[in-house]
Amino acid sequence: MYTVKTKNAELELRAVEKGIFRVRVSHDGEYTESLMSRYNILRESGEAAEASFDGTALTLGGVTLTAADGSLQVSGTKEKLCISFDGFEGKPYKSRGFTLTASLTKDERLFGLGDESRKNIARRGSVARLDIRNVASYGPIPFIMSSNGWGLLLNCTYASTFDCGASDPDSLIISSHKGQIDFYLFIPESGKLTDILTLQGKVAGNPILLPKFAYGYTFVLNEQTNAREMLYDCLNFRREDISCDMVGLEPQWMTNHYDRSIYKTWSRDRFFFPDWMPENYSGYDTFFYNLREMGFKFSLWLCQDYDLLFEEERQCGERAKELGKEYTFEGASILDPHLACPEYMDGITVRDVPWFDHLKKFCDNGASAFKLDGAFQTNDHPDRLWGGKYFDDEVHNVYPVIYVKQMQEGFSNHTGRRAVIYTPCVYSGTQRYAASWAGDTGGGFDTVIAMLNFGLSGHSNVTCDMEVVSKEGIHYGFLSPWTQQLGWRNWQQPWFLRDELCQCIKYYSHLRNSLFPYIYSMAHKASETGLPIARALSLMYPDYPEYDYVANSYMFGDSLLVAVFDMKLTLPAGEKWVDFFTGDVYEGGQVIDYKIPEGRGGALMVKAGSVFCTRDYQKFIEETAPDKYHINVYPGGDAQFTLYEDDGYTYDYLEGKMGTTKIALENSRDGAFELALYRREGSFEGREKTEASLMSDPDILPMGDVTAFDVKVFGEAVSVTLEGAPVEFSVSDGFTYFEADRDAHREKDLRFEIKF
Repeated sequence: MYTVKTKNAELELRAVEKGIFRVRVSHDGEYTESLMSRYNILRESGEAAEASFDGTALTLGGVTLTAADGSLQVSGTKEKLCISFDGFEGKPYKSRGFTLTASLTKDERLFGLGDESRKNIARRGSVARLDIRNVASYGPIPFIMSSNGWGLLLNCTYASTFDCGASDPDSLIISSHKGQIDFYLFIPESGKLTDILTLQGKVAGNPILLPKFAYGYTFVLNEQTNAREMLYDCLNFRREDISCDMVGLEPQWMTNHYDRSIYKTWSRDRFFFPDWMPENYSGYDTFFYNLREMGFKFSLWLCQDYDLLFEEERQCGERAKELGKEYTFEGASILDPHLACPEYMDGITVRDVPWFDHLKKFCDNGASAFKLDGAFQTNDHPDRLWGGKYFDDEVHNVYPVIYVKQMQEGFSNHTGRRAVIYTPCVYSGTQRYAASWAGDTGGGFDTVIAMLNFGLSGHSNVTCDMEVVSKEGIHYGFLSPWTQQLGWRNWQQPWFLRDELCQCIKYYSHLRNSLFPYIYSMAHKASETGLPIARALSLMYPDYPEYDYVANSYMFGDSLLVAVFDMKLTLPAGEKWVDFFTGDVYEGGQVIDYKIPEGRGGALMVKAGSVFCTRDYQKFIEETAPDKYHINVYPGGDAQFTLYEDDGYTYDYLEGKMGTTKIALENSRDGAFELALYRREGSFEGREKTEASLMSDPDILPMGDVTAFDVKVFGEAVSVTLEGAPVEFSVSDGFTYFEADRDAHREKDLRFEIKF
């Protein structure tokens, strides 16, 4: 950390690591800690030792930050960047607000800011208000990135405004009514948007990897449902052969409807739980057992107004002790002496008891997920003094992040398993703890923009309330990063819909289940790199500014292109595209009027020059441990895919306990290419079957050794050889099929040559 004093201010510069810099500005040499840093939501790995400083300029890896009076010059981006600071001269601005201005070049494009607005993906020319509001702005994220190769994350929890060239076309103007200037700059050597996201994830966190079942189909039941009706709905999913993994209960599961207290209990009328049973019981004489027998997980709706900051402050104290530092309880000053008395007006919070402690018994019952209602999260609390110290304008935006943080950590610490926490309220850092859905806004076209803007802001596990009254809504819902249908107060179970919709849901549930190895591998990639599962075309094809206005199409992982609702389909340039449903081939770089095939709800294209894995569909993701996967090959250029395999439940993968198999198309040329199947690296074990774990989970089979790969190549081959020896193959309906023995693959890399 280096300090530069200028005439009107002091700048604190930190080289966090290569490509990441932190800048703070103070009027009087004192710095107020942002709650996102204080509560360990934004995290730094430590100062890079190779950084150099000459008194005014900090240099690391080809990037130089030069401090001047009231400004910062940044070199190392595609165009020189100037950031100036205003609004603090002659007053203690840390409590009066600030303005910082970043220069924009003529053709510079801006992306990010989360679900602040659903009007567009290109943010230049707009004004964004970063303040969580119910329905209107569920997920504002104070992160923006530029086509000129830089990103900026504002480390501020107060409401802020990002004027993206609207009032001044040459400037990005960021302002807030309170707080200090504190921001991170992300400047990758490549200048790529994807690499900016990766750097951002090193501070704000990459998207959490959910357990396997969460990437299946979740059906949230009608609010009038009781235990018997829930079990019969689950039975019908199995009888109708519709792949489904989790059911959710709305507020009806509790004795008191919309109970926000710590005294939640199961409703005796709808979900009878005898008094003589322990509260945390889940044995064979409960409905929890029957859910497990059918292979279903369940989620519980939650609503609360607990003061979570007492627990965060306790954790701050623990971290300070570990580091040998003095702990201070900093925050807003208590201006009214009447509020300084020992009486705390909040009648819900038990100060010394973490919120999640009240939920442990429901985890023991078998709850695998919690759905966090937006109620109270989105509300302003002007009468609240959070943690006995902080005013609401400082807490409002960060509270939903603290909420999912404590839920995720509480669940994982109590069970040893990955948490499924999903919320409509998102701010910077949410992605490292939770998934989200689009709140009470349905599953229409505007939620696509929300999903893509989240992806451009570092948040991947996103969905909506799937609209199942149209095939278009079903198509989009099942081809989102995760899938949820809300029954709340409707009766839209598939078997109650007209037959064509029921069959459409059945088809797409099978499709999603069969795509699981691909989707799960893309989720792993997101957790490692920050690259989202659903990707705006601008992110993957940044050299085409016209794609900034394409909101009806997105890349679904590396290989698949999805188009939803509007069938004016943009096919990205430089590629050929194969219709997954029909096999028709299209040239890229054009907009086509796509005709949706019978029984489908939109377009699904495969990029020529792709390889990825699928499997035979199952009634739920973990029904059996599959003994083979299908390698799908679409020739057209070199490509590679990494198949990730792990136990699907624990955090062992973070310790390297997982298997990765690289599959590649190599040496592509006219009429021939090589398919390389590399040896699997790493290993993992199935989850240990302890008595305690079986009380809360189904019998989970060890998700272990797939013994074979079936290869499916788009095109009719004339020969297939393995190291020069002929391989038996067949041709059918425009595809070539052969088998790759994984037992042989364990010993060495396999390299097939396919000729057409």
